[in-house]
Amino acid sequence: MKDRNRQRVIVLVFSVLLLIRNAFPQIIKTFSADFTREYIEGNKREVVEGKIYFQANSKRLIIFVTTPVRQWMVLSGNETLIFYPDSLKAFRIKMQIPSHMPFFEAFIGVMKDDYGLTKLGYTFSHYKRKVNTLVSYWKPPKNLAKIFGEYVLTYRDNRLIYAELKDAKSRIASKVEYSSHFFYGGTYFPLEVLITVKKEAEVISEKVIYKNHSFNSPLPSEVINFKIPEGTKIKEVQW
Repeated sequence: MKDRNRQRVIVLVFSVLLLIRNAFPQIIKTFSADFTREYIEGNKREVVEGKIYFQANSKRLIIFVTTPVRQWMVLSGNETLIFYPDSLKAFRIKMQIPSHMPFFEAFIGVMKDDYGLTKLGYTFSHYKRKVNTLVSYWKPPKNLAKIFGEYVLTYRDNRLIYAELKDAKSRIASKVEYSSHFFYGGTYFPLEVLITVKKEAEVISEKVIYKNHSFNSPLPSEVINFKIPEGTKIKEVQW
């Protein structure tokens, strides 16, 4: 039951962020950046580096991993395509929910004033303001109230710096911390994002740092026209 509730927390957090992705095309046509991602779960630590690209018109997210192993990932709809160019291995993963990359969804999560909470049934409760900091509190809908508590958003100087989801007992279930913002198109975007999800005594964390970012610039032809080489066997996976 505890693992099931943890999965519900993860699903809810990503549902919020996926809703925000749909607003992305209204402001940005393309996005690209270098990134470093660190994932920690218990004693497991993974560091990945590469390049990320996003095409708003097709809602296609493309990632080229350079370290530790060269790898292409293409996320579109409910499908994730993974290709290892050095070994010519490929996988097509089909999911029941839209494919997502948490650290990118969190990056664009700053674009909506309500963080996408209204569409999930959350309602604004109240806010607190102190000098240049605004904290807003959101109540969960009745169908989620037995599992989740408040969602709390913290802004400082018009920058979203913290998003927190509590469980039904008002304990922190997950949080997203934003820092190193830059201004573009009327929005402050974070170049550093830290996602933390509580798992009983353990904490799962995912931190990403973006560099050399670019909005609305032409994407490389190898990205726009990416295809797995002919003759490559693709393993189909249902998730």
